[in-house]
Amino acid sequence: MFMKGMMQMKYFEFGKENDITLLLLHGADTTWQLSFEKFIDIAKQRYHIIAVAEDGFNTDEPNTYAVSVIAEAEKITEYLVENFDGRVDIILGESLGGMIMTEILLDERIKVHTAIADGFTILEYPNFRHDLPKRIFAALLADVQLFAFRHMGLFNWILGEDIDSMIYKNTSKTTLFNLEYSMMPYRYKYEAFDLADSYIWHGEKEPGLRQVVKKLGGTDHRFSHKVFLNRGHGSLLKEPARLMREIDLAYRGYNGRIKTR
Repeated sequence: MFMKGMMQMKYFEFGKENDITLLLLHGADTTWQLSFEKFIDIAKQRYHIIAVAEDGFNTDEPNTYAVSVIAEAEKITEYLVENFDGRVDIILGESLGGMIMTEILLDERIKVHTAIADGFTILEYPNFRHDLPKRIFAALLADVQLFAFRHMGLFNWILGEDIDSMIYKNTSKTTLFNLEYSMMPYRYKYEAFDLADSYIWHGEKEPGLRQVVKKLGGTDHRFSHKVFLNRGHGSLLKEPARLMREIDLAYRGYNGRIKTR
């Protein structure tokens, strides 16, 4: 059903001399370098950074493909257990990385102080009864993304932000198909946010923000939601100093469901 790469997921560490660990999980259609390189230059002065080169988005391994959110989370979880005894101070999950983060949090071997889901994606995927329409729909969604890579103006309009510099345009159709296929259906694990001091961030210009706020407000799970004015999906990645300040603030803790700045 799925094509898998043969190589092992890679991890890159910076600022190892620092005590506070910060795990970085990038989103779909990008890489750890495109998303976090400028931020790491600043953050490595304070944090022990662990940047994940997620399957399907590693320029060094073009023949390795993502399989599913759950499969990616399982690999990262095993790495954290083996190398850090399952303990991480902060996780920053961008977009799809936020979904991976929730799966990691739910593993009882993992202990996290602060969990941040930036641009947490909440999409309603259809639940097809039969496999063929599911495969057709996943292939269609993958083709739409590949089309968007060639027409970045449309992509930027949809996300409310110019993110051309962060897009890994060599993402394979296999990876995109696998991820879309695995999302039908997918249940968002809000209960994971109860297991850490948790934060969900969005940009004011992200598509469907009003619906997202409504959905988040209807849950009883423990997190703070912060909306950043005049910003789109993943905008803080383009402001590394601001992102650093926001992570510092979250690590120290702030209260309240909706926070706008």
